[in-house]
Amino acid sequence: MSKTVTVKIEINGVVYPVSCIAGEEDRLIKSSKEVNKVIASLSNISETIGETRLLAMASLILADQLIEKDNFTDANNNMNELVNWLEKATERMNKVAKLLENK
Repeated sequence: MSKTVTVKIEINGVVYPVSCIAGEEDRLIKSSKEVNKVIASLSNISETIGETRLLAMASLILADQLIEKDNFTDANNNMNELVNWLEKATERMNKVAKLLENK
């Protein structure tokens, strides 16, 4: 069984104790810093946003960034598949060209 630990993180000035698997503390702290960056940028736009709305908007922005990253990864994977297909097609065409040269 994995050991769990509690890490105190701060989000928008409030400290929360959060449990995580031992060894993932740094990742949790890094994640909280990313959330705080988004919250800070939203707070710069308007200081009258309520905390619930602020956290909801931050969550949506982070989710959108994740989706954008996934889309970029998918596009790269598709490009790699296309390059592989083109390499194989080129090999086949070269083989056909050699066969025609030998006739």
